[in-house]
Amino acid sequence: MKPKPPLSADAAALRRRAEASLREQHPEAGPVRTEADTRRLLHELQVHQIELEMQNGELQQARDQAELESEKYSDLYDFAPVGYLTLDREGTICAVNLTGASLLGIERSRLVQRRFGLFVSVAGLSEFNGFLKRVFASKAREACEVSLLQEGKPPVEVRMEAVLVASGRECRAVVRDITELKRAEADRLILNKLESTGILAGGIAHDFNNLFSVMLMNLELGRLVAPAGEELAQCLEQAKRATLLARGLTQQLITFAQGGVPLRRPTALSAVIQESTRLALSGSRVRCDFFLADNLWRAEVDAGQIGQVIRNIIQNAREAMSADGVVSVRGENLVPGVPVETALPAGDFLRVSIADRGGGIAPEVLPKIFDPYFSTKQRGEQKGMGLGLTICHSIIQKHGGAIHVESVPGVGTTFHLYLPAARKLPAPAPASLPMAPPWRGRILLMDDKEAIRKVVGASLQRQGHEVELAAEGRQAVEVYRRAQERGRPFDAVILDLTVCAGMGGEEAIQALLKMDPTVKAIVISGYFNDPVMLEYERHGFKDALVKPFEIGQLQETLARIMGRQPNDQATP
Repeated sequence: MKPKPPLSADAAALRRRAEASLREQHPEAGPVRTEADTRRLLHELQVHQIELEMQNGELQQARDQAELESEKYSDLYDFAPVGYLTLDREGTICAVNLTGASLLGIERSRLVQRRFGLFVSVAGLSEFNGFLKRVFASKAREACEVSLLQEGKPPVEVRMEAVLVASGRECRAVVRDITELKRAEADRLILNKLESTGILAGGIAHDFNNLFSVMLMNLELGRLVAPAGEELAQCLEQAKRATLLARGLTQQLITFAQGGVPLRRPTALSAVIQESTRLALSGSRVRCDFFLADNLWRAEVDAGQIGQVIRNIIQNAREAMSADGVVSVRGENLVPGVPVETALPAGDFLRVSIADRGGGIAPEVLPKIFDPYFSTKQRGEQKGMGLGLTICHSIIQKHGGAIHVESVPGVGTTFHLYLPAARKLPAPAPASLPMAPPWRGRILLMDDKEAIRKVVGASLQRQGHEVELAAEGRQAVEVYRRAQERGRPFDAVILDLTVCAGMGGEEAIQALLKMDPTVKAIVISGYFNDPVMLEYERHGFKDALVKPFEIGQLQETLARIMGRQPNDQATP
């Protein structure tokens, strides 16, 4: 048993007064006690003392636990990820946690007894006042969304929920920061709009490509059948070039609509660079200096998409400079020892560098230029959506290349494009060999557009081929079957991928393969990003052509699938 602590002077005096009071109340209780009585009383007092000590320990433990719980509650309250406030009927802040003070941008000690409405934007003040009235008029949980103003900072979008306390004099509110949620919702709406616009753009581009096919073929036919004349030839050539440029614009629409999977082929990059630059600088006084290596390798790229990248970057350079600025474009092969600015996968690459002499890009802005919807063009004619460089970055990545930018404020900006090189260069045709007549054969052409059937058919006949036409897949399959039965099979078949009312090329080739596993077919379409166009061999085709195409492209493709050169003599 623990020894009893000595009584203090006050406690001893209190004890004496208590004993005197006890004697007055019970005078018969004299000082004479037996030894047994004394031991019994002493025992009871000791037990009572232990009971009091145990009760005191329990009370102390309960107090410590209460303090711990209070501290825990205080921490949860203050450091909660949402703001907690207590407001009275006038919207005066009675209590607020640290997160709530952070949302309002003021220290907690300065917030108490201030009106919450002082921090609400003017546009949201009526919404907040109505919300507060609803909270005190009913016992239901109410909610509202308002913007909070912070000095020197952008507004913070918040959602408030509040409920009346039992006394009816105050309400407790939860305030959540929904700024990022609002921004994400806005981005989602933009993406939905872009997706809808993309579907529309893809359809328009497909129709344009069909029209451009007719225009391009007729222009080439015009050059062949028109009387010789330099002026007419120049006019037809200019019209053809304009049509090809318009084709590039439709490819941009399809890239935008379908995500831009590239249709990569070995491409002479010098011509793509010069033509794309000329188009981007058309109508301005900005000059471009070209430094293109004479032995520049061919690039394994989609010429239309890479042309789009170059046009976008040149256009940005044009807007970054004065009216008489200068852009320089350099093209070189990456041989061992040439320094590079970014990590590249294994393989051969070309580097295209586009440099302007504009104001440059600020260091804090530079890391953001490829982010979606980021744009420094905020007003006037140069207002931008912030998608141009994002699309450029996406296109280069899908080509297996890389894009890197360097900029010095006040000096200028340089974009470096790294593009995969074609593994083999085409062997030059011997200059001493005489030109042989083109290959000729029997060809079946299926397209649902009558104008395309006529002009492509006429172009093929002009090249010496025998041509039969079909408007849709079932008709083409029947024409092919009859030709086999007559012993006059077709050497090649050209099938349009998409048919508005009827069987398209993808179904038609499967029916033809069942009939003739050796059929040699080319798929044509204005949708150059369609999976069938990108992986035509998996679907049974020997090659693919994107509308609009030139007569020469068609003749080369036909000769290639037949295992001939375009200038081979046909065997009888």
